[in-house]
Amino acid sequence: MAGSCSHPIRLRGELINLATGELTEQALKVACKDRRASVCPACSERYAIDAWIIAASGINGGKGVPESVASLPRIFVTVTAPSFGAVHTITKRGTCATNARGSRCPHGVSSSCPIRHQPKDSQLGHPLCDACFDAEGAILWNAHSSRLWSRTIQQARRNLAAEAGLSQRAARTGVTFHYLKVVELQRRGLVHFHALVRLDEVAVSVELSTGQLSQALRRAISNVMLEDSGREYRWGRVVDVQDLGLSDRDVRSVATYLAKYVTKTASGSLELAYRFRTRRQIRGAVEDPHLKRLATAAWDLSFEPEYERLALRRHAHTLGYRGHFITKSRHYSTTFGALRDVRAAFMAPSPDNDGYQTSYTYSGRGYDDERSTELAGVLAELNRQRRIEVRRHVKGADNDE
Repeated sequence: MAGSCSHPIRLRGELINLATGELTEQALKVACKDRRASVCPACSERYAIDAWIIAASGINGGKGVPESVASLPRIFVTVTAPSFGAVHTITKRGTCATNARGSRCPHGVSSSCPIRHQPKDSQLGHPLCDACFDAEGAILWNAHSSRLWSRTIQQARRNLAAEAGLSQRAARTGVTFHYLKVVELQRRGLVHFHALVRLDEVAVSVELSTGQLSQALRRAISNVMLEDSGREYRWGRVVDVQDLGLSDRDVRSVATYLAKYVTKTASGSLELAYRFRTRRQIRGAVEDPHLKRLATAAWDLSFEPEYERLALRRHAHTLGYRGHFITKSRHYSTTFGALRDVRAAFMAPSPDNDGYQTSYTYSGRGYDDERSTELAGVLAELNRQRRIEVRRHVKGADNDE
């Protein structure tokens, strides 16, 4: 039942044959179903596949969503965090972030970087000057980003209602659109959101175009502001809005793009996969100095009276972000639970003539033998390669047509 899961849940219980009264003790291992690739490659890939199905069906139909949604206004939105200090990056020209040559920050650190970083350079995302980078501001922005998104969606709905000639009071029920949102933690430790948005219905005989939906969201992103404890929270300057009505290939590629982010942790490794129990644990477990500083800042802010209610200690491993890494509106498409139920029903053994009663309790996590963990990893990689080959074959067949 655990398949190629590398971190299964162990169960122990009893199996009673109701016809004969025979009692058998049984031990089971079931898949952990963890979304994080650093914890379990096999289960996280299954999670990513389900995320792809949920994302694609909401904008192209399927899994209970009518195919007619493919003709509705659909857009792909990316919103980012503002700057909390200059960081090493790769610009379109291939260079790092640069300012006026010879200029220095108040701490005497050069404001320019002449290096052309490689994509896997460990310096990427790190501040040019640690003292100039507002770590507390970054953590608090992460903590408020979900509320900022919610307020943006509300304002976008009001903007669309105005386009349709509806009053602001009628905006909530008069304009219906649904979305799926995926969170990406950037190398600089700040979240940004990727979202698929679909306009379903307007309560008047006025057709709203994809362009009007895009403009309504752009205006909301530009104007929405959240204020809390004397700080203001806004979106960053980098905003991208794409029309998904251009081709079906765009839809498939966007769904794939979103699915790859749902299995990541803040650093892509185990060091930020679980909640921290002590401040000392952060200092000892996190190797990246920038991420360590941010996680520590999140922990320390929990003791500030004005931020105590945010419970940032519980979210230090996500650098203050308090929401889920994938969320959707209620009627966007199917759910993870529905997909798992169908899969479980398909895999369930055929019932025989005898009935059974089972009772299981939690026994532990993982395998007893390290070699079993290694074997599970090998099997997971083989399965992943097999799926890649199948996708290549299908893609080649589509191109031939």
